[in-house]
Amino acid sequence: MSSELATVLDLGSTKIACLAACYGKSGALDIRAAATAECKGVRRGVVADLDETSAAITVAIQRAEQQLGEDIGSLVVGIAGSHLEGVNAQGFVPIYPRSRTITREDVLQVINHSRQVVLPPDREQIEAIPREFRIDGQRGIQRPIGMSGGRLEVVTYLVTGQTTHLQNVEKAVSMAGRQVEQMVLQPLASGLGVLTAEELDLGVVVADVGGGTTDVAVFSGGSIAFSASLPIGGQLVTSDLSKLLKTSPDEAERLKTEAGCALARLVGEKESVTVTQLGQAEARPLQRRVLCEIIESRMREIAKMVWQQIERSGLNGMLPGGIVLTGGGSRLSGSADLFGDVLKNMRVRVGEPDVDGKAHGGYSFATAVGLARYALDSFEDELVPASGVTDWKQKIRTLWSVIRT
Repeated sequence: MSSELATVLDLGSTKIACLAACYGKSGALDIRAAATAECKGVRRGVVADLDETSAAITVAIQRAEQQLGEDIGSLVVGIAGSHLEGVNAQGFVPIYPRSRTITREDVLQVINHSRQVVLPPDREQIEAIPREFRIDGQRGIQRPIGMSGGRLEVVTYLVTGQTTHLQNVEKAVSMAGRQVEQMVLQPLASGLGVLTAEELDLGVVVADVGGGTTDVAVFSGGSIAFSASLPIGGQLVTSDLSKLLKTSPDEAERLKTEAGCALARLVGEKESVTVTQLGQAEARPLQRRVLCEIIESRMREIAKMVWQQIERSGLNGMLPGGIVLTGGGSRLSGSADLFGDVLKNMRVRVGEPDVDGKAHGGYSFATAVGLARYALDSFEDELVPASGVTDWKQKIRTLWSVIRT
């Protein structure tokens, strides 16, 4: 467990979050600085406006630096978007002489073997996360170094992204005067931010319902097994309200946050809200259930799409931890009930980052807290160059330290 300071950046579709954290003497995560800045330059998880994004990054970092009292140079950056893809790859190496002790070099060799996949010229690997090692067919090995065997195998979760989108993230950070230390899959970070060690080990889904995207990650056996980024989020709920109720986006957002509910049947038929429509000087009353029926329609669509991804993972029915919701969409009243309706027989709860026994910043910093844990739980033998070079894209990472510490 590292005692150094981790500085991270969460690039969301509505805000940029910057967080600095380290482990205290008690072993608990100590948040030294946490700041956000509004951002309109990221759309559906990808950078759409470099100037706007870099300006928001600068503001978020400067606010964090003021709290921290020192400069921030490099950052672990969380990324999302439908251009990201994850796949489980296998590798194996024979151990000579047979049954000798397995070394760190053997582990690196077998992971590198699993990474030898042919990618299109417009894609590149950003993460290689070993999920499980096997020695002579024995499954579920966590740390093979020091054990004996004749054949070492690994199942590695490889994350790839479209080169141009990755370059744009690096450019935005560079334009803000900082550099990328590592890019991390946001669904993975969201899971590490809100899930318990027991949930990670048993099998669980995390759904981060953000502004522009809904990120899904399925964890099994303590590591990520599947991920997806859906191009739909809370901003579409606001857009639906604005169009159907003929209001400004700001008024639609107010209605959603102050009076919205994801499940209309939870709202009384006689309840009402006031709505200021475009071109009207005075607000008029609206049946609250009508408002919530609009919200439910879009939220139910999101829940169904999440369920489709769980089915795609092939692990439905093997996830006793159920599903944990986070992100702005999870804050809507009735969200857990609606997801419970759609994802039948799955336990549903709304998660917030647990820092030293208390929630810190709620859903706004869930991904950032996960990014910090990812960065801090990097043991020397687990974060190493995979091919003898120093570029961050060549580093390998395992999650065992995250769930075992």
